This record gives sequence, structure tokens and C-alpha cells, in this order.
Amino acid sequence: MEGSDRQYKDLVSVILPVRRGENIYALLRSIKRSTYTYIEIIVVDEGKERSIQRNIGMHKAGGKYYLILDSDQHVSPGLIDECVGLSQYFNGIYIPEKIMTKGLFGYIRNWERQFYDGTPVDCVRFVHAEGCPMFDKDMSGPEDADWDRKIKGPKIVAENCIYHYEDVDLVGYLRKKAYYSKSMDRFAKLNPGDKVLNFWWRYFGVYLENGKWKRFFSRPDLAIALMGINFIRGVIYLCRK
Repeated sequence: MEGSDRQYKDLVSVILPVRRGENIYALLRSIKRSTYTYIEIIVVDEGKERSIQRNIGMHKAGGKYYLILDSDQHVSPGLIDECVGLSQYFNGIYIPEKIMTKGLFGYIRNWERQFYDGTPVDCVRFVHAEGCPMFDKDMSGPEDADWDRKIKGPKIVAENCIYHYEDVDLVGYLRKKAYYSKSMDRFAKLNPGDKVLNFWWRYFGVYLENGKWKRFFSRPDLAIALMGINFIRGVIYLCRK
């Protein structure tokens, strides 16, 4: 893709692992609409775990920066442009997500996700390629958080967002969490004392800290629903073996 009008034209490598048969045309169209256009897209379809495919993509990439996406995400037009500008001063960029899943469950998930921006539950998605660590190939799910901890230096939350078209209902979501939970012991071994391993903070504190309690208690209906989902997630975590 040709360069943008910015005074710097640093190549951005978009790393995109996919599963066979996934439709990524909407995602590719969203990237094409970006105001920053000096981009290469590395699609990896190797039938392997997401962490391994991301590593393959980074090995093949030639950009100065990596943007790590999933196949069910779309980027807002100004996101990449903003991230390139911020990367002159920051090593990693957190990108807010808007969950676009339809129905009540999707509404609750989107409400929940807004509490996580820039916290240890979140994960940087835009980073400098030079010296960038690889994802842990033996993790599925918490490899995001593990990789985030390996990115050193200053980090910031972008203003532009990613739209996450997560086509999953509550049952499918909990099944996915059950699968991901099997890698948590490895994450805990590599990141002892990490904040996400603190039960109170992960299930309560993250929603209350830094004044977020005002938003949390402004919607008691959503708060109760979220606590119910968190209870089930906690049971899944305790029963992961």
C-alpha cells in the first residue's frame, strides 16, 4: 500500500492470524480505509495456535512497527495514523475495543471492556518491531498478557479504537474461557505476583479503582450481570485442571 501524507513514512506490519475459512474481507476493507496507508498485511493461515501464527507473522514482517489484530476485529480509520505518531514517544500502545456482539450479552461485554483500557487485563497491540519479543508458543489466551509484560518502556492508551465483532454467545464465550484457563498455570509461573492473578483485584478492584466505581455503580443491573459472569469464570478457573 502506498505512503500517506505524514512527514514520516514508516512501514506498519499488520499481523493477522486466521483460521481456515474465516472471512476477513471486512477487516481488510477497514485497513484499506485507514488514513495512514504505508502498510503491509501479513495473513498467517497455518492451522496452528494463535500465538505461533503471530510469531510466524512477525518473522515475515518487514515493518518498523507491528499491529497485532484478530480476524474478527476492524480498525477505525485514524487508528494506525495515531499509533504511528504516538510511537515516536511510546514503546507500546493499548487500543480501546468496542464489542459489537449483538444482544444483551454483547452489551454487557462492551460495558465491561471499557473498564480494562490500559490495565493489566489489557494488552498492547501496536509496538516497535526492533527488539520485539515473541509470543509464548505454549500459551493460548493469556499469551496476550504475557507478551504485554515483555514489552518494556512507556505505554499509552490510544484515542481511536478497534471494533470487535465477536460472534459468540454466553455459552461459547465460557467455553473459550475454559480453554484459555488451561494456560494460566504457565502464565503464573512466568509472571509470579502479576496483578491479574490477584483474585480481589481481577474480579472487583479493576472495576472500582481510579474513580471507575462511579461508572460501575451507575448501572447496578449491568454490575450484577457482570458479577454473575465473573463468578462462572472464577469457577472455570478453579476447575481448570
